[in-house]
Amino acid sequence: MAEEERTVERAHVEEREGRQILVLRWNTGKTSAGRLFGRYGAGGRPDFFRLLFGAVAGSLREKFGPQGEELFSKIRDSEEFRRSSREIFDAAKEWFFNELAPKHGLDKGDIFMIITEIELDLTTGELRWRRDKTEFYYWVRSDRCHQVAAPKDCQELAQENARLRQEVEQLRKELAQIKERLASLLK
Repeated sequence: MAEEERTVERAHVEEREGRQILVLRWNTGKTSAGRLFGRYGAGGRPDFFRLLFGAVAGSLREKFGPQGEELFSKIRDSEEFRRSSREIFDAAKEWFFNELAPKHGLDKGDIFMIITEIELDLTTGELRWRRDKTEFYYWVRSDRCHQVAAPKDCQELAQENARLRQEVEQLRKELAQIKERLASLLK
């Protein structure tokens, strides 16, 4: 995969309404919710910002050479960059915890990766997350691989099974009573 990453263009610049927009493909790499969104990242800060800023800086260097570093320093200190990076963080965190974690049954420590597209307005420094161009991958821990159904599903099935057994037993008793009545009528 490292070879593939080097040959794939991770960023390109587009002209839109007289502005230059850097469109970059951002990959969080394998991580956990605690590291990406919580205080378990480097220095007790979410890794989200370190990874995002690194991707932006790297893409600017890739596209603009040595001037990319100067451009990043200017953009990084802008109010729009700070505000929009925080908004992307909040939106991604909400998306992860409110949609993805419940949908896939993710627990603390589960490993996942997000690959998405981020746009950076080179004039204002504003970032935009292209959620519609986002891919999510997760890995099931080996200690959970034996679970065929979710615990709630297993409990519901066990209850249904017990109810059906009682119903069958009741039907058997009624059938035995009917047979006894028929036998006594035929005598």
